[in-house]
Amino acid sequence: MTLINGLRQTSSSYGEELLNFLHELKIILSSKRDLGLLMVLFLMEFTRGAFFLTFLPLYAVNYLSISVAAAGLAVSAHYLFETLFKSTAGWELDRRGLWVLHLGLLMGLFALLIIKLHPTTYVLIAGSAFFGLAVSPVWLAVISNVAPVQSSDRAARMGVVFAVWLAGCGGGPVAINFFIVNEYGLAFWLLIGLWILAMLVAAVTLRGPGGITVGGAGFSFNKEIEKLAQNQAVKKILLPGMFLQTLSGGLLLPLLPIYAQTELGLNPNQYAFLLLSAGSAAAISFLPMGRLADRVRLKTLLGTGFAMTALSLALFSAARGMVSVFLLAALLGFSYAIVLPAWNNLLAKVISPDRQATGWGVFATIEGAGIAIGPALGGLVARSFGISAVIMLTIMLLASMACFYFAYPVEKLFARTG
Repeated sequence: MTLINGLRQTSSSYGEELLNFLHELKIILSSKRDLGLLMVLFLMEFTRGAFFLTFLPLYAVNYLSISVAAAGLAVSAHYLFETLFKSTAGWELDRRGLWVLHLGLLMGLFALLIIKLHPTTYVLIAGSAFFGLAVSPVWLAVISNVAPVQSSDRAARMGVVFAVWLAGCGGGPVAINFFIVNEYGLAFWLLIGLWILAMLVAAVTLRGPGGITVGGAGFSFNKEIEKLAQNQAVKKILLPGMFLQTLSGGLLLPLLPIYAQTELGLNPNQYAFLLLSAGSAAAISFLPMGRLADRVRLKTLLGTGFAMTALSLALFSAARGMVSVFLLAALLGFSYAIVLPAWNNLLAKVISPDRQATGWGVFATIEGAGIAIGPALGGLVARSFGISAVIMLTIMLLASMACFYFAYPVEKLFARTG
């Protein structure tokens, strides 16, 4: 009943939230620097998402005759190196400004070219890792300039940033399928061209330092880590939850395109529309689910979201009809939209207001570990037991998290720890 009442209240304020979002978007687009940063973020996520989530697994297996395990290792290497160097990238951005972003874009171009011109297993893995290092400053540069912590309208600005991020990382994997149909080489050069476009946008719009100095007297990164580590809510709920949920998604990263072709019989165009149905359902649901997260107990939303994700993935793996496959993909997207706002609200409860960047950075590192390990583990399991075993493992992880959040007194623990 609480969930139904929350939905009713959400529907009345959805239009107001949308108007606020459009107003903030208009303000941001009037700034040359903010617009340039958002365009770079979009092009980076579009290219990166298209390359690692769709293009690379198919390119490695079908075009280069490289094993799916090697493709999984390449994806893992990319996200692992991005995670490992994010702290350093943020520190350098604060000290030296946006030239760090320009250098990262140049390094990304080198990584793509070396993978294209020397397509061996070792180059694929090393180039993907180097690409992870290259993209590490992009998100930090965008969030610290477009949505700085001292901004009075930071929440609205973060909504714009997340919308651009979702459009990029969701649109890339979909759009590249239409080019894979014709020729892998052409699709690869298209991705390289988009990356060069991001470099040109940055060169034209991002001049000057643009650095944001943080920290201040008495700031200690180690002390912030110790403070978070001593928090019982962090140790008992957030740390295992962050790792397991990103591990669950990472397990399937290099396998979904292959599974769609071999098990579901989808061609690249159909797979593109499959991703589009899931992404559209998530995008449409983010605003109302975000409002709902302020009105309904978080444990209810998290348990429901993870349970629905596990159930829809189980039904998806058993579906064979085209209509049911697309409907279940949309249900997966909707389930993700239930989890994400509630999860972000949960994380925000333990982040110190005067050390927000440090707190989010620590959590991003933990989440990145799951994303980095997942593809490699998924590729190894798939090689030994088949893709169906990876899907079953993912379903079990999601179902376990659903049971935990339904049963554990989440709000009470956060109330005790402050």
